[in-house]
Amino acid sequence: MDENVFIARQPILDRDESLFAYELLFRKKQADATASIVNDVEATAQVLDNALNNVGITKLVGSHLAFINCSYEFLTSEILYMLDSKIFVLEILETVEIDDRIIEAVKNFHRLGYKIAVDDFIPTRDKLNRILPLLPYLSIVKLEFPALTSADIQKSVKIFHDRNIKVLAEKIETKENFKECYNAGCDFFQGYFFAKPENFSANKLNANILQVFELMKSVDKREDFTKIEAQFKKQPELLVNLIKYLNSASFGLRSKITSIKHAITLLGYDNLKRWLLILAYAGGNSAKINDHSPLLVNAIHRAKFFEELSKFLKLSEGVTEKAYLMGLISHLDMIYKVPIQSVLEQMNLDTEINQAIINKDGTLGELFTLLQAIEADDMDKIELSLTHLSLSTENINTALMKAYEASNSI
Repeated sequence: MDENVFIARQPILDRDESLFAYELLFRKKQADATASIVNDVEATAQVLDNALNNVGITKLVGSHLAFINCSYEFLTSEILYMLDSKIFVLEILETVEIDDRIIEAVKNFHRLGYKIAVDDFIPTRDKLNRILPLLPYLSIVKLEFPALTSADIQKSVKIFHDRNIKVLAEKIETKENFKECYNAGCDFFQGYFFAKPENFSANKLNANILQVFELMKSVDKREDFTKIEAQFKKQPELLVNLIKYLNSASFGLRSKITSIKHAITLLGYDNLKRWLLILAYAGGNSAKINDHSPLLVNAIHRAKFFEELSKFLKLSEGVTEKAYLMGLISHLDMIYKVPIQSVLEQMNLDTEINQAIINKDGTLGELFTLLQAIEADDMDKIELSLTHLSLSTENINTALMKAYEASNSI
């Protein structure tokens, strides 16, 4: 099933008033001016899910940094390690208890090159003592500007500049606010004076939460990728989100995706588990079992049909896998309500698959043409395709029966 999902971003500027980064913000619906937070864990999970899988991190931040709020649970889990340290800034929320686990986690993130920020700092003895163990690993401290006097800001800037830590003044609402923080020596600025959060939306394919948990079990057990591939074949919406993530700048994919197994192998067990954890967290308490939409059922039908015909044609295993993947993604224009070319541009699929879907080129293109003729009940085109492919009507009937069995079994 598909649904609209939302995320917001707010710019962070430097002293030249040039764009330095964006903070990514949770939104439950497009009209939200502020975050309707359910809990910190689910909010961050949905931000990551939408940034990586749905809207796309490149579309959201371009070549700039992305600040994300991090709860205790996220900082001490494996999830954040899947994020690109060159893109994401880990912002420790004020509510996080700074204990030994957090200190160790922050050390590890720092060692791996992540930028660490602390949110909502006020220069009191208690507040400073709270973050004291983290100071060697921090890159940025965000000041809770409205609660501070000019003297407080100057004091904070000196404390942190002496330790090579940058200072960001947030909630800047007027020109006077900006001038005050600028003159006090702040390095970065964020607030309504520059821009209100800008909302983004996208269509998301909802993954069945139980299937996510089943996949996590398989990944935990390090089961063979062939078995994991079979589970993905029953959840094409998961596969679509996976391919979109692999194609995002946060992953830095260098090769074209040729099959389902290729996609999951590229991630590997550890990153696959972290990606599934994001989906699980993002589901939250609203997760429930949903029947597949007719479009998704038909996508499985098409995929199996192409796979069976590829076997009759004695195509290589690699081309057969491409045929299956082609079937799964061939309905995305209907699901996302955009031209198929726009969808394919986001997915970094093998050129042979793209050309087959768009231009009906090659053997895969002939298979696609045959399928469209069958779905349109166009006998003349069916006969022509059968001739081109050297297939019989018996081949077609057998492949259709296998396809019906596969789509009815989910």
